[in-house]
Amino acid sequence: MNRHETVEKCFSDIMDLKGNDEFKEAIKRLHVFLMNKEARSLNRLTLPNYLWVAKRGGGITTLINAFANYLYATKAIEFCGIAKSFEFKLEYVAPDRPFMELTRFHVTKSGYAGRNRYFKGVVCVDINDWLERAHEDHFADFLSYVSSNNDKFLVIFCIHTDAVNALEAIETALSTNLRIETLKLRFPNVDELVDLVISKSQEHGFDYIEESKALLGEAIKEISSGKQFNGYKTINRLTEDMLYSILTTGLHGHTQIISADMLYGHSKDSEYVKREKARINAKKKIGFTERDM
Repeated sequence: MNRHETVEKCFSDIMDLKGNDEFKEAIKRLHVFLMNKEARSLNRLTLPNYLWVAKRGGGITTLINAFANYLYATKAIEFCGIAKSFEFKLEYVAPDRPFMELTRFHVTKSGYAGRNRYFKGVVCVDINDWLERAHEDHFADFLSYVSSNNDKFLVIFCIHTDAVNALEAIETALSTNLRIETLKLRFPNVDELVDLVISKSQEHGFDYIEESKALLGEAIKEISSGKQFNGYKTINRLTEDMLYSILTTGLHGHTQIISADMLYGHSKDSEYVKREKARINAKKKIGFTERDM
């Protein structure tokens, strides 16, 4: 596969993602920019950093990986290290405490450099702890560090709120030090989550009739109403549990049509959905990385 074919494949992989229309539109714009840049030999023009506004569980890890693969294929930025990207949660540190987060970030980044002198690639930084504190010196120090090393890595800052005041404050702080493009990522709706379950099931030789699709949609709607619903991670769990349940009921051939009766144990009124919803509502979200999709 030559470079052009590799670029087109990475682009197509992004366009084939379920939902994520806002992300796809941003990639389409970037695709045009990179083609114009190459055609005109405008090597000194660089990409902006990004601020992604996204609900937890909306497939951030998947998008980061797809984005990094695309940038690598297009040679839009330099890459060096044992991974094309990594995620980092910038914890809050009070103004009167030493700002050890900067050291921790540097150590983490060095770990991804491996035996290379530098890590070069994509870094996604969760800055939710700083939503109300973007004016503080520690945050400014971090942005100054990023700015001084922006030739080595492209940063995606990520927040999980679209509150206007908080968003404006973060955008102002980031723009003081860096070129920033804001991208608001819509959370997947029930239909998109149903399509995801069907797609994953089809990979294992299963398919759904309309009645079972409707039942699946009702179950997902019920589960997703939980306050701490974490999107793709929970839906992946649902898919695995449903297929496991089906495969424990007897021997099946290479192709199997899933009926509504086969999903009875995972319907919206089932004990499974009640337990899953209770677990989600009771769960306090810890950490940043979601290994989803």
